[in-house]
Amino acid sequence: MGKFLMQEQLGQAAIVTYRNPPQNVWTLEAVDELSAAVTALGARRDIRALVLTGAGDTHFSGGSDGAALIAGGRGYAERWVDAWGRALEALERYPGVTVAALNGTALGVGLACALACDYLVAERELVLAMPDARLGLVPLAGTSKRLVDKVGLAWAKRILLGGEELDAELACRIGLVEELVDPGFAKIVGLSLASKVAHQGAQAVAATRELLRGAGEATLAQQGQREREVFLRLATGEEAREGLAAAEAGRAPAWFLDED
Repeated sequence: MGKFLMQEQLGQAAIVTYRNPPQNVWTLEAVDELSAAVTALGARRDIRALVLTGAGDTHFSGGSDGAALIAGGRGYAERWVDAWGRALEALERYPGVTVAALNGTALGVGLACALACDYLVAERELVLAMPDARLGLVPLAGTSKRLVDKVGLAWAKRILLGGEELDAELACRIGLVEELVDPGFAKIVGLSLASKVAHQGAQAVAATRELLRGAGEATLAQQGQREREVFLRLATGEEAREGLAAAEAGRAPAWFLDED
């Protein structure tokens, strides 16, 4: 357990809970702790998925520590941007599946952190917004691209330029979040989604994440070539042999049997 992040393991999934009351705003120290925690979890073979959530019922995250940004000057701002770059890169490079279980509010860098995860599960009372421009700032660490990739340019403009606040139902309708749940259930449903990765081959999941990461910019021919190279690399490996043999025998593969 860190100063800001609490960790627990259920099966092959880790639940990482951010706690910085009352609003779970992010500090520079907390961002560094997130990078270290995600990197360490990614190196563990007994952890295949990660669920990120906020402590309490009212805030996944209320955003950033504005007072520190005001007081810290240019040097602090540089450390802040670099720290978030490392943290969001760690989430994107995590070899398993990442789920953001969103409750209460997800504002600014809180929403930016969620956007770096594979799935977003939202409780129905959730409010999402990126008020960066209202604060005289812009998104950081690739967040504007992640948002455009998620909801398209028109909605990204409304969220970033107009500072529009979204309720959970609208966020789901435009594709910003994948699933709506009742209050108090985001972590439970997020864990259920994350745990499905235990049914898949670890190397196949990591390789597929790499393929998906570049799919948006690749042509069909380029993506097909990438898939060919990865398929041939995996096809003769131990994991593929086990998966294929299990399917032929009508049994579960070894990694599924090891789920508990």
